[in-house]
Amino acid sequence: MGLTLEVHENGQGQATDGRHSVTRRQLLAGSAATGGLLVLAGCSTAASTTAAVPSKAGTKPRHGGNLRVALLGGSPADTLDAHEETDQMDNFRIMALYNGLVQFTPGGGIANVLAEEMVPNKNGTTWTIRLRPGVTFSNGKPFTAEDVVFTLRRIMDPKDPKVGASALLPLDPTGMRIRDSLTVERNMVRPYTTFISQIADQYNFGMVPVGYDPSKPIGTGPFKVKLFTPGVESIFVRNDNYFQSGRPYLDELTIFDYSDESSAENAILDGEIDAYAQAPLTLSRELAGNSSIRQVVSRPAQWVPFTMRVDQAPFTDVRVRQAFRLLCDRPQFVDVAFAGLAAVGNDVFCPNDPDSDHSLVRHQDLPQAKYLLKQAGQENLTVQLVTADFASGALQEAQVFKEQAAAAGIRVNISVVPVGTFYGPNYLKWTFAMDFWGNPPYLATMAQCEIPGAPFNECHFDNPRFASLYYEANATTDPALQREIVHEMQTIDFDEGGYIIPAFNEQLDLLSTRVQGVGTEVTGISMGNCDWENMWLS
Repeated sequence: MGLTLEVHENGQGQATDGRHSVTRRQLLAGSAATGGLLVLAGCSTAASTTAAVPSKAGTKPRHGGNLRVALLGGSPADTLDAHEETDQMDNFRIMALYNGLVQFTPGGGIANVLAEEMVPNKNGTTWTIRLRPGVTFSNGKPFTAEDVVFTLRRIMDPKDPKVGASALLPLDPTGMRIRDSLTVERNMVRPYTTFISQIADQYNFGMVPVGYDPSKPIGTGPFKVKLFTPGVESIFVRNDNYFQSGRPYLDELTIFDYSDESSAENAILDGEIDAYAQAPLTLSRELAGNSSIRQVVSRPAQWVPFTMRVDQAPFTDVRVRQAFRLLCDRPQFVDVAFAGLAAVGNDVFCPNDPDSDHSLVRHQDLPQAKYLLKQAGQENLTVQLVTADFASGALQEAQVFKEQAAAAGIRVNISVVPVGTFYGPNYLKWTFAMDFWGNPPYLATMAQCEIPGAPFNECHFDNPRFASLYYEANATTDPALQREIVHEMQTIDFDEGGYIIPAFNEQLDLLSTRVQGVGTEVTGISMGNCDWENMWLS
């Protein structure tokens, strides 16, 4: 049975029934420069750096109304915890409730939010964080340096590490000094020049108050929770204490969990909802002539990979991993699984990172795939592929792979399980499976998926040289050297890794023509990077 949380005007909440919490990240973040020391001094907030978004001609944002948003998925494991995502719906809720010190913007940059500036010393071993004055939590409590220290220690807690813990490994948990109520000094156990880009995903690094209780969620975000029923719906009301003057425009935000595509499609066509977020890409063509529905299509940012566990047969043999990658007719994935709304992938993620090596290209080669399988003694192999309907195109992608693998004599048995089951106790244990990721910088992704201590190392990749390069890249202040290191890391991943990435897909949001303030994004987070504070209803 799920948990229902009702929060009253005094900010106090009451939770009923038990809830099974499943740790799940969604590294849906924008690409940002990773070279050298990244310093954000005097940058405007994320709200004011949002790209221009469509509005009706001659109109200005108006206050009021309830924006009703539908997503597919959700389960009793849904959460409002600022640091424990379970599925895509958690991301939408978390970004309504909390702010980070910094944040990826829809256009792929990084902006200060609760931080006014973050300044390192010359080698990145000490960072000084100066906070924006006048910020309060939704319960009226001032946001101070003590809350920053509490939040980071909560994420890093060795007894209960949160999703962002691996990105904070270079931080000295005892090396935080509060200079005054708005200034924190952070010491590192080793140079950490990419600190800002590593913590820019606000869905993992939302600031919370000292003594934070996730059953009574208090944040600095544009909304506060009124009612939360995991797997069903979430109702948020505007935070009158929000530090952005005049925002949010909406009085309420309601997020519905839909279990199937047709129900969500019918709901927006019938006017029961105002937005169908992350809709199936095939609907872009089907609804092209419908004047009552506006389509927002992002640039390719999400990737839905196949994951091969390198520590379990048959994928312990690198020849098998290489063969599986060579099975893929990548343009066919784009056309069939993603209705043409995608770009070809070459098994190396984060292509929008400015340091990415675009010379790494892989084409289908069935003769070579068969040769490698024969050399590995794995001819006529049968494997089980575990997947779920957790992202647009995932099930179609699985079927395309099955058909392409058959041409090389490989039999793929597809096991489709509920989303809650996929991300349940067996998550990260599947031998051959799928998943979904967004578009953060390359090194920030490494902290989550392919280095020792990464919380989502679903391929169980463990390469000592690869890990040492990661630490070198984060320590250097030389952008050219960092780029060189990233290229070597990507080559190792391209040759030996466990990911098959045939495409990077766009995302589709279907909106009522009343919905304003939603633009495109390159982050992999739909609804214009969940820029809730700037949305309004005409």
